[in-house]
Amino acid sequence: MTSWNRRQFLGTAAITLAASASRAAPASPAACGLGISTYGLQSMDLESAVSLIAETGYDCLEIAAMEKLTGDPGRVSGERRHSLRQRITDKGLRLSALMTDLHPNSDDAVHQRQTESLKSLAELGHDLSPSDPPLIQTVFAGKDWETSKTLFLKRLADWVKLADEMKFTFCIKPHRMQAMSRPENAIWLFQQLGEPKRLRMVYDYSHFHRREPEMTIADTVAKSLPWTAYVASKDAVMKDGKPAFALTGEGGEFDHAQIIQAFVAGGYRGDFCCEVSSQIWKAKGYDAAAATRTCYKNLADAFKRAGVTQRR
Repeated sequence: MTSWNRRQFLGTAAITLAASASRAAPASPAACGLGISTYGLQSMDLESAVSLIAETGYDCLEIAAMEKLTGDPGRVSGERRHSLRQRITDKGLRLSALMTDLHPNSDDAVHQRQTESLKSLAELGHDLSPSDPPLIQTVFAGKDWETSKTLFLKRLADWVKLADEMKFTFCIKPHRMQAMSRPENAIWLFQQLGEPKRLRMVYDYSHFHRREPEMTIADTVAKSLPWTAYVASKDAVMKDGKPAFALTGEGGEFDHAQIIQAFVAGGYRGDFCCEVSSQIWKAKGYDAAAATRTCYKNLADAFKRAGVTQRR
């Protein structure tokens, strides 16, 4: 055998062995983040909330940063931001999102104040996670889509411009009780604005469950997947003939594992964040720590049943 043929043979053999090993090795399971929002932890300060979230087993968190809540940028000073950032890091967590409540307004002065508020939120996000700023998510309020969509589009254009300037992702979430209530509403806004890279959707099936006409997990995920940067997780049930929210996995009317599987099959590798509705955390007798543990137990179980590992 010539020297050239020997090298050729050895190279071919190595490729064959590598291919065989690749076929034999099982594929690594997909990994996604499992987090919770501080929205349901308003009975404690942010530092205590971070500790509870980490000790429970989550790997990421969302800070509810609406006015007067614990994450309000005006309540988190510069020095405190530094120590809070260090605590999040030391506890092995990631800050995945800031939750706000920006409702497009026809009054230009109100809109300007809202835009300044969004700027303050972006600054908070950069201060708490400089290398990987959290996305900022909101719902839009309103009652009727057709009469609201033009205003939504006009105001959203300004907020997307700010997202570009300050380098953060701005996400909007369809809400069952508001004007923008379906994935296709959000998608229409994206398309009208030229599909900006920094504008994305939050998917939350609790806002689609028990709707007429029916909105299935399969259909809503298929529509939302190309646009989704974040998945919120909570339950919805019918109570006295009206929809009501429940803790993640406690309602029993749909399976979070099915949602996780559908997103992961489509290539999603982002975070799934438990959200405790104000219907729950404002109720008498609410136990924030117990709710945090219940949500983790149920969503971690859904991860396992979906064949998805928790990103650490």
